[in-house]
Amino acid sequence: MRKLSCIILAGGESKRFGENKAFFSFNGKSFIERAAETALKLSGEIIISAREKESAGLYINELKNKLNINPPVIADDKNCGFIGPLKGIYSCIKHLKGKYVLVMECDAPLFNFSAAKELMEKMEKENVNAVVPLWPDSTVEPLLGVYNTKKTAAVLDILNDYALNLEKNFPFKDSVNISRFLPSVYYYSILDIIRKNTDLKIEFFMNINSKKDIENYLSGKINIDKQKYAKSVKIIKANKFFNIKNPEGKPAGILANALYYWWIYSKTGNCIYLKKSYGYFKKDADKYYAGGLDFMGGKLIKTIRGHVGSFSEEICK
Repeated sequence: MRKLSCIILAGGESKRFGENKAFFSFNGKSFIERAAETALKLSGEIIISAREKESAGLYINELKNKLNINPPVIADDKNCGFIGPLKGIYSCIKHLKGKYVLVMECDAPLFNFSAAKELMEKMEKENVNAVVPLWPDSTVEPLLGVYNTKKTAAVLDILNDYALNLEKNFPFKDSVNISRFLPSVYYYSILDIIRKNTDLKIEFFMNINSKKDIENYLSGKINIDKQKYAKSVKIIKANKFFNIKNPEGKPAGILANALYYWWIYSKTGNCIYLKKSYGYFKKDADKYYAGGLDFMGGKLIKTIRGHVGSFSEEICK
């Protein structure tokens, strides 16, 4: 797939796992080796995301020894206001040439070519900016998604400016929020995926956070409540974000206005702007609720309430 680039996220701290997951051997292959094998079947452009420059050699040696490849390893950009995987994506995406990028967390060892191909085909069919897998309970897997490279890079640039400007007052630093700011996203139900393609299984989209997760998989104890069924849905938004580096013109769109007034409130402490911002954020959350994406809607409101602090009782009702 010449249009597709791949980012393999290998910069996690693996605190719950107890050791670097990237090098953990699962059925005879390390997690990062499995991810790279899948990426090689999809793309000629692969980048490994690392937390720091010093660890680059470890990933290079692993992939050179196991697969005889030497992909570039990009350390997290120090001039970045994001945290965790979103920092890795921001640091890597500016180096890519493909029209689309598949983001792969290396701790999803069962994710394979067929699963990635299904996401990519849906991306082109729906003509959206991103395709993100959706679990039955409406939680999402943004780190196993396909994104429009240019659109996503442009949004991340603007958001990073806000993050650096607002520092602790910026509420959207984690990876779940990539898709929130894109104009069009198809949230693709994993149940729909495996019904369409019977070669795929629900555990292909499962990430491993602890060794207990591996034990549960090997023993067949994968707890998925199939009574819940968040349906595949396309969310479309129109936003023109206010650029705080080049402050010309006005924002347009619900989320763009929400972020703009949040910025003014953070700088002035004026509760009038807080009320305006929260009102817009609530409208944006309602768009997800209407689409059956309770997780995305609820996370947005929870995030804002968490940052409002002492005003939460008065404003965030």
